[in-house]
Amino acid sequence: MVRYLWSAGLARLADEMVAVAVVLLALARTDSPLLSGAVIAAYTVPSILSGPLLGAWLDRTRRPVSALAANQFVLSAMALAMVFAPAPWLVAAAFVAGITLPMTSGGFTSLVPRLATDVHAATSQDALLFNAAAIGGPALAAVLSTAASPAVAVAAVAALSSAGGLCTITLSVPPHPPGEHQSLRSAMKRGLRHLATTPPLRGATVASVVGYGSVGMLVTALPLHLGALGVDENQTGIVWAAVEVGCVASILAVRRRLPRWRPERVVFTTVALYGVTLALWPVTAHFPVLLGLAVLSGVAQGPTLTATITARRRYTPEGLLGQVSTTGASLKTGAFAAGAAGGGALLTAWHPAVVILLVAVGQLVAATLGAAAARPKRAVPATP
Repeated sequence: MVRYLWSAGLARLADEMVAVAVVLLALARTDSPLLSGAVIAAYTVPSILSGPLLGAWLDRTRRPVSALAANQFVLSAMALAMVFAPAPWLVAAAFVAGITLPMTSGGFTSLVPRLATDVHAATSQDALLFNAAAIGGPALAAVLSTAASPAVAVAAVAALSSAGGLCTITLSVPPHPPGEHQSLRSAMKRGLRHLATTPPLRGATVASVVGYGSVGMLVTALPLHLGALGVDENQTGIVWAAVEVGCVASILAVRRRLPRWRPERVVFTTVALYGVTLALWPVTAHFPVLLGLAVLSGVAQGPTLTATITARRRYTPEGLLGQVSTTGASLKTGAFAAGAAGGGALLTAWHPAVVILLVAVGQLVAATLGAAAARPKRAVPATP
């Protein structure tokens, strides 16, 4: 687990830097919010198709380490390409890097039951690792962009992802028990059917996917909102770091109680509370107050990731966990891509504060839809 935490931590730190570093790079080169949204969308869209396939393969292979490491090396190469490529090529490089993106989150997470003796504690550690990377990634991207340039921040993504790939190669993952396997196509159908027909898992997935989709709009709106407040756009990463500080504090406060609660209900509650706090962001005109609200939003959102991972593990048999994890990650990143692209388009006509309010509404809609999707379908009584 120690080597796992290092491997997953470096991979996620690099991934968490991408949204801030690439958006700032696109804005610095073209001053176009539309291009910045398109680059983020290109980074996340490929995972919609690749996630289920990669997950089904991960559930079958005896050597998953190669795929996990390859994802990091591809991201490293494409990040270097972004540093030197002309602005229009940023979209193409981001698209290639995004093909194996689900391995960063869902792929690593699916290994936890195979590596840990205490799965509950390991799940909590894994979620804390996510949030620690989410603190360090945006903050590091912002500091490097401010002190040097956005290109230097993107180069750091390349270095960290390469280090993560090298560390991943050293992992020793126990193989799956031997047994007969269905074809990849059949395995994918089975995993998708399980995700769609298991009510609590379906509800948690809907809430997290829709909520994360609206956060995609926030990524493109926040730099412009800071500019409207008279704050350097490069401080975007500091705001995201403040959110994640609140997340970590919240997880540490409630992680021992989380196993007592149904994970899908935790997801619905925290997503809704996150939306309520986001609605306060446009109200303030002072950056320190905004940072305080960002911490509050993090406190509200904190248990969401742990509860989502727990829902996947609790309601999914081991033979499908890899696919369910990567498919869930794919759906989230796909929704994020749509939100980022939509946010970039809306910002050409709307004020950033209005878009942030729309993000807040999106969280409330996500919680409502998730709760509705978690209700089991009642069987129609047979006609006598």
